[in-house]
Amino acid sequence: MRKIGILGGTFDPIHCGHIVIARYALEQYDLEEVWFMTGGNPPHKRNSNVTDAAIRHKMVSLAIEGENGFIPFDYEVYKETYSYTAETLTELKEKYPDIEFYFIIGEDSLNDLTKWYRPDIIASKCIILTYPRAAGSDIGPMISDRSERLKADIRLISAPLMGVSSSEIRKRIADGRSVYGLVPDIINEYIKDNNLYRGAE
Repeated sequence: MRKIGILGGTFDPIHCGHIVIARYALEQYDLEEVWFMTGGNPPHKRNSNVTDAAIRHKMVSLAIEGENGFIPFDYEVYKETYSYTAETLTELKEKYPDIEFYFIIGEDSLNDLTKWYRPDIIASKCIILTYPRAAGSDIGPMISDRSERLKADIRLISAPLMGVSSSEIRKRIADGRSVYGLVPDIINEYIKDNNLYRGAE
């Protein structure tokens, strides 16, 4: 059975932390590929000012171009309805029955996982890989708790802590500060060329 990682996210914008986590997950768990799945209409951000999905997915494609084993995945991008992870994973398991999916999430998402739509279905459709967000963060107890409560297979990704978030990047750009080293160079240029995030937040 093929082993495929899914790194889903709003990617507004994609940053170096996303790429580092995906690379370590791929190597640590011997994944064939990691699919970067850009969220189309994320229900948890329905009231926020999210950049158009096609633009966000374009940045994903640019950022991982040439990265061995990384695939831009637009499954949710052109959906007109809100994208729920439980529904997407169910559809993907039906479409690709020969694939074992590894769903990659951060510590903050793991913390909120029990509040997601049908977390029991998510747990039944994939192995969950997670990583800490902050230095010194011990997420072992949280992994144990969520594993037991959801009857899920949750595993830790051992990767360097990047200490970067998309919201921080948007704020830095809005404030006129540099994001050098936080996003791939090609994404920095794309943001400048398309005047993204200026005065955003």
